[in-house]
This record gives sequence, C-alpha cells and structure tokens, in this order.
Amino acid sequence: MEIISGSGGGVRPVGTQTELLAATTRTGHTITALISAWLGSFADSADTRAAYARDLREYLAWCTQRDLDPLTMRLPEVQMYAAQLAAATNHRTGRPFAASTRARKLAAVSSWYTFLVRAGAIDANPARDAARPRYDRRHSTTASVSEQQAAQMLTSSRSYPHRTLDPQAAALAMMLLIDLGIRVSELCNADLADLGQRDGLRVLTVRMKGGKVRTRPIPAPLAPVLDAYLQARPSGADTSALLVTRNGRRVNRHQVYRLVQALAAQAGVPMPQRITPHSMRHAFNTIARERGAALEDRRDALGHSSAAITQLYDHVALSLTRDPAHLVASATHRTGPESPDSQEESH
Repeated sequence: MEIISGSGGGVRPVGTQTELLAATTRTGHTITALISAWLGSFADSADTRAAYARDLREYLAWCTQRDLDPLTMRLPEVQMYAAQLAAATNHRTGRPFAASTRARKLAAVSSWYTFLVRAGAIDANPARDAARPRYDRRHSTTASVSEQQAAQMLTSSRSYPHRTLDPQAAALAMMLLIDLGIRVSELCNADLADLGQRDGLRVLTVRMKGGKVRTRPIPAPLAPVLDAYLQARPSGADTSALLVTRNGRRVNRHQVYRLVQALAAQAGVPMPQRITPHSMRHAFNTIARERGAALEDRRDALGHSSAAITQLYDHVALSLTRDPAHLVASATHRTGPESPDSQEESH
C-alpha cells in the first residue's frame, strides 16, 4: 500500500518500522530524532518518559503493521487504534488494559503529535479530539496485600530460589518495596552511592518522579538484610547499581515483577498474577495508616504531590472496611433469642 508522506507531497510505502523511523520529515529531521527530542522534554520524570516511550513504540508498530503513515494519520485512524487498545489484553496479566492505562497510551500518542505540530513536522494533532476512556480517578485498580501477607512474602524472599536474584538481593528488594514503599523504578535505579548516614541513621536517597529527591531511613530490621546483601554482592558487578542480579547486572523491573508475583503465589495471595511491585507500595501505605502514621507523613514518604493522591490509596481499603454492608449483615444475620426465627418458634 502506498500513502501520502508527511514530508510534503510525494507518495511512498511505509515499509518496515526501521524504515519508518529513519524517514525524514519536512523539517529535515528523522522520526527517530523527533521522538528523542520529544522524550527529552520529560527529563524530570523517568517513569513518564519510559512509559511514553513504550506507548509510542506500540503505536508506531500498530501503524507499520497496517501500512499507515503516522505523519498523515487522521482522527478516524486514531479512533481505530483506541478501539484496538480496548480489545487488547495485557501480556503480563492476560487481562484487558485498565481504562486508566488506555487513557495514558492515548495521551502519549497525543503528546507526541502535539510536539510534532510545534516542531513544524505536521499541521494538526489527529489525536487531540480522540475519545479517551472514562474512569473514576478516586478508584485504584491496583491489587494490594494484607499486613500478614506482606510479612509472609518478606519471610519467603529470604529463601526463595529465584532464577536471576540471590536470596540476599531478593530479600532486600522486597524490604525496600514494602518497608519503604518505593516505586519499582526507584528500586531499579538506586545506586550504591545513594546509601549514606544522616543524623546517626543509615539512609537511602530515593530519586522520585518529577525530579524529587527524598532521604529515607533504613529501618532497624532492614539493616542486617542490607549488610548481608552487600557482603554477598557479586564481585565484578555493575559498580554503580545498588541491586544487581546473579551475573552482576543492574536489576530490571521485569525481574522484580516476576519476584513479587512468585512470592505472592507462595504466600497464598488470591489471584497472584494481579499483584505487582506497585501493590507493595499500596501495602506500605495501608500498613502505615493502620499503625497510626499521619496522612502528611505518608504523603511525604511516598513522594506524592498532594495528599489527595495518598487518599486515593486510602479510599479503596477504607471504603471496604467502612461499607454499611457490614452493619446490615450483622443485623440481618443475627442468631440467638432475639432473632426473628427464634421469636417465631417461641409462639
């Protein structure tokens, strides 16, 4: 199939994705160069940059498979892509993409097109008016674990035979996720140089989304686990990375995902395939709240920009425990001399 190129007239086939990325736009820049420049605008948020890079890669692959030139796309084609996302499943979970995930993927595509308009590569953003999935921002689809399940996962991590991580590394990874509530990206990006001392406490400097930095304490139970890992850390390992695999390479998010889900299954967590490293972050917040930690302290520890985001984490657990269904059930399922059945039998 041949289509009109976005470089100003002429007709050309889309070809392979490699050829597409190497194509020159009417600005004289390749698509690859424009993607790099666009991603560079997210320098303060490594997580957003990585997610948007994956999202755009998927979109361009979809365009290539259908021989569509992304530079000449119109709203109907973008809507076709949105429909494909609604029908697709997450390869990790086997479940449909959450509405929030689909909205983010479309936001990434729209953001890229907005950048291309500003760069002069195209005239209009075809994704600007694309319908985005609606979802309740107060509701989180992230599955969590209980305090008991989290404790069981920590215990199991010390002896679990993980394929790529030594037991010491697995235990440290789980403790940092659960006891500090850090993001998986923060865990994977942590360096040895981020360990230190402050006010008589051992600390870890955590580099968060948006360029924020937090200094977090190493709790007393975590210290011996950290020391055991540092002593067993493979010689010749990546000199900068805090957490490394058996072969000395920096740990990646996929390895952490597999570790978390394997330990969730071993701990008997229902539907362990839904448990992710982010579930550990929710567990940190829930356990901290139930143990009396103030909202502002939890917000600061999690690095949230506002307490409203932290309260989103609270909303799910609290709405379940405070649901009036518990009161109604306790009234309608009473047993004993005051129950309706016993009164009928007495007459």
